[in-house]
Amino acid sequence: MNSLLDEAWRLEPFVPPFRFSAFFSPEDTLLCVCAADAARCRLHRATGERFPIAELTSGSGLVGLRLLTDDSRATLLGLDVDDEAVEVSDQNARALGLKDRCRFARSDLWSEKTLRLLETEQPGLLVCNPPYVPEPPGTTMQIEAGAGAHGTGHLLRTLELAQLVKPGALALSWCSLSDPAAIVVGAERSGYELTDLYVAVIADGDYSGSVHSYLRDLDNCYINEQPETLAIVASDGAARFAYLLFAGAFRREVGSWKREVLDGKRDVADYTSQCAEFVRQMCEDFARDGMRAFTEHAVPASRFPHPASRISCPLPASRLHRYLLSRWDELELRVMLHGALP
Repeated sequence: MNSLLDEAWRLEPFVPPFRFSAFFSPEDTLLCVCAADAARCRLHRATGERFPIAELTSGSGLVGLRLLTDDSRATLLGLDVDDEAVEVSDQNARALGLKDRCRFARSDLWSEKTLRLLETEQPGLLVCNPPYVPEPPGTTMQIEAGAGAHGTGHLLRTLELAQLVKPGALALSWCSLSDPAAIVVGAERSGYELTDLYVAVIADGDYSGSVHSYLRDLDNCYINEQPETLAIVASDGAARFAYLLFAGAFRREVGSWKREVLDGKRDVADYTSQCAEFVRQMCEDFARDGMRAFTEHAVPASRFPHPASRISCPLPASRLHRYLLSRWDELELRVMLHGALP
């Protein structure tokens, strides 16, 4: 099993004096960078044209700025509801010498302003690495963590915007805490096909761990609490559970099922894609068998992650990427980005 640290080279430009906003999660940011790179490359090969990039919930601006460092023709619009994040990302763009190709603005994801900005920008690639922790009813988590009762609020809104603005590609990150298959279904109903999938096993964090009891009773939430799994992801003994992080590259594609919906031959509410079933089965296998589903069984090329799974992998092997990020790996990643620990 590869470590997500194997991809840490993608973040090398973002060491001090690069600044992060109030909350920064390096693991899902790195995974989203991987998916965004894949989406950008596929879109560039398909069109051969320069295209704008828009990043929603942009935080420090890292994902979008990373894309600009790889494409000297690209431009970036970054939107975040947090004033501090907008200020920090603007400073980061200046420090990296990219300010002339990007702008950051404060805008709520659900506001008309966001839709107007996207319609004006007409991005070819839309990126969203949002908060994803489910919020128990009657509570409100900090802005950087909470994402509604099921943790998917920001992503579902992003897909609504994508359906309206119609970028050529998407790069999204999500997790197994919050109905992971629904994100794939939502993307396909908006006209997007999953082309590349990145998956990492990680231990709970400060925000996700604080809602542990709520997660246990949440429908379509997949976590693993087995001691043998926790010993691998968190040898310090501090983890309560492990879960899966996902990031996916999607391309705009009206598939055969979509044409049937448009022609009135199929009810979109009845549609469940092979990719969505694959993600759901992956999560079920992990919740049932933990790391054994990743490491103890030989994985046939067309199946993941367990021989008992009935769902074949709909992606070529080169487009499915699996990683482990242990507590020690996570610490090493944070030290790389923030400098030596005090």
